[in-house]
Amino acid sequence: MDVLSQLSVDHNHLMNIFIWFALVLAVFASRNSPNVRWVACSILIARTADILLYGWALTTEGWFYLIMSVQDAALILLIVKRHAVASVVAGLRLGTLSQFAKDCLSNFKMTSNELMYVLVLSASVVVNIAALIEREIRQFTEFNPMFIYNAYEPIKLVLTLLSVLAIMSLTIDAVRGFYSKDKVEDGQRQ
Repeated sequence: MDVLSQLSVDHNHLMNIFIWFALVLAVFASRNSPNVRWVACSILIARTADILLYGWALTTEGWFYLIMSVQDAALILLIVKRHAVASVVAGLRLGTLSQFAKDCLSNFKMTSNELMYVLVLSASVVVNIAALIEREIRQFTEFNPMFIYNAYEPIKLVLTLLSVLAIMSLTIDAVRGFYSKDKVEDGQRQ
């Protein structure tokens, strides 16, 4: 690996670690909102896997894009299918985890911030698949497109920043009590 690509790897790894710590703070800050805490925990688990797999995934050449897309798609499913996943976990009798899942079920609400995060993840999957297609075109034809390849890092940086903003906005709203059980019940009474 040359110095420039190593610098890129280090930059991505440091950003993922920063995001991981921000997510840990989001989990603790959202203690009054089980749904926000569930989303923050899901993202924290996904980012932990990302930190652990990123270096290895880079060595897989074209598979890297597929691995990153699968991670993003799995996280989309965890967020969108949160109610179904929480139902299963609640029924498993896992003590505190099952109680946490029951709290999420009784206070379920999909927020606009979560939808924005899902859209950002979806855009990330599209960029990864486009990069994989472009790579395959370079591999199997004489055409040598480098459009996505050259723009990949800046695009992913923007998507990462947008995802952090969406999660921090969600967490701030949770801290302010927008998604607490009391606020949800007040909103239903009006």
